Amino acid sequence: MNGGRTSRVLLVLLFPAVLAVGIVLIPVVTNYADHVLASEAVEHTARWFLGHLLSAVAFGLSLVSFSEVVAHLRSESHEAPSFILPCMAVAAGCYAAGLGADGIGFIAVRVGAASPVLFLEEGGLWVGGVFVIATLVLGVGLIALVIAAIHGRMLRGVWRYVAFTSAVLFVSIPAVPSGWGLYGEAVAAATIFGPLAIVTGCPVQQPVIALTAVLLPLDCAPSCSPAASPPG
Repeated sequence: MNGGRTSRVLLVLLFPAVLAVGIVLIPVVTNYADHVLASEAVEHTARWFLGHLLSAVAFGLSLVSFSEVVAHLRSESHEAPSFILPCMAVAAGCYAAGLGADGIGFIAVRVGAASPVLFLEEGGLWVGGVFVIATLVLGVGLIALVIAAIHGRMLRGVWRYVAFTSAVLFVSIPAVPSGWGLYGEAVAAATIFGPLAIVTGCPVQQPVIALTAVLLPLDCAPSCSPAASPPG
C-alpha cells in the first residue's frame, strides 16, 4: 500500500478513532433519567469537557471520512447518492452544537454555584431535540453510504451484514437511556469504517482485505498488493 493509499485509510479512520477516544473520556452516566448521576459525572470536569469536545470534533471529522469513501466509490465509477455529504454536514453541525451545550452547559452551571441538575431541567429538552435531529439526519446519510458501499462491492460477504447492522445500531443506540450505549456507538462506528478504511486503500476490483481473508477464507480475493490480479 503506497503513501497515498495509506493516507486515505487514515482519513477514513479519523471519525471512529476520535469518537472512541471522546466516548471513553466521558464519565459514564448509567441512567440518564437520574439527574443526580449526571451531576456527579460533571464533577470530573476535565474528562467531561474533553470527552464532549473530542466527540464533537469527531463528528466534524466524519465529513472527511464520508468524503473519502464517496470519492473512492466514484473513482471506480460506482454511484454514491449526492445527499450523503449534505446530510452529514447537517448532522455534524447538530451534533457539535448538542455536544457543546452538553459539555459546557453543565460546567457553566456548576461554576455558577448552581446544581447541574438545573441545566437538565431547564435545557435538557432543547439539547435532546438537537440530538434527535442530528441522529435522524445522520441515519439517512450513514445507511445510504453503507448501501452504496455494498453496491460498489467495497463490502462483501459477511461484512455487508455487519456494516448494515452496525449502521442501524449506530442511529438506534442513542435511544438507550444509559451512557454505556455510547460504547455501542463507538463499536458500531469501528465496524463500519474499519473495513471501509482498509478497502479504501485498495482498488474496488480487489476489495477483500487481510481481515476478511483471515475471517472469511472462502470469500477471499487477492490482496491489494500491486502484483495481485482479480481471479479469473
